[in-house]
Amino acid sequence: MSNDAVRPSHLPDFRKPPLNEVVLGVQFSPPEAYQQIFAGEVWNLYRNDFPKVQEQPPLPPSFETFGLPTKSRPFDFVTGATHDRFWFLRPDGEELIQFQQDRLLHNWRKVGDESNPYPRFEVMVNSFHRELEQLERYMQGLSPQALAINQCEVSYINHIAPLNDQALLASEWLRFISFFGKEPDDFTMAFREAIYDAENRPIGRLICEASVAIKSNRQRVIQLTLTVRGAPQQNTIASGLEFLKNGRDLIVSRFAQLTTDEAHKNWERIK
Repeated sequence: MSNDAVRPSHLPDFRKPPLNEVVLGVQFSPPEAYQQIFAGEVWNLYRNDFPKVQEQPPLPPSFETFGLPTKSRPFDFVTGATHDRFWFLRPDGEELIQFQQDRLLHNWRKVGDESNPYPRFEVMVNSFHRELEQLERYMQGLSPQALAINQCEVSYINHIAPLNDQALLASEWLRFISFFGKEPDDFTMAFREAIYDAENRPIGRLICEASVAIKSNRQRVIQLTLTVRGAPQQNTIASGLEFLKNGRDLIVSRFAQLTTDEAHKNWERIK
């Protein structure tokens, strides 16, 4: 096993975390020679492992910016042809690749009876590394160009469910919520915090979102999503992967800080 496949020993760990989905992604400058007619060729890069395909609406460009006015923002004008987003899925739907002209993402998610185990970040990021290199080689075949990565993001989506049909009380699971009385029917809240580099320059944000959600089986859960998004130090694949790894470390640490000791017992915290 390579060092890249070893989980850092300092991170909190749980035997039964409430993790429902993990997303790793990068955004890059649209390659000049790419046209949507080539989407099938991109699918062929991954088709052996991801033989199913779905079309989805495109994701708009997303940037974490700092120092801009909040009351007035410039309009975004889209020029040229629009491009769809494609999902390339494994037969069981557990993992998928999302591709559009300026994005590549890799998702793992719970499916079926939700007993499928999380393959761990190290396995996912190594797979994502290979997928990015495959895409870069393909784009270089269209014209001499590397993937110019301008934003990276990693998201952990948790579904926190009550035990044994008990009431869903947010304060029993989350340290930062207390309603001091009757629990509301639902709630939605979010906060963001800046992330800084070694020179104390802002490079991204950690975004926390918590709300009550209803699953397909009608079960009420608290959906807790932690996302780290921002710009890598350089626009290379290696720098983008380093951002994702640091983002994972921050998310896992903040998850343990934001959730209660009692919750940790239920999720069988190891360290």
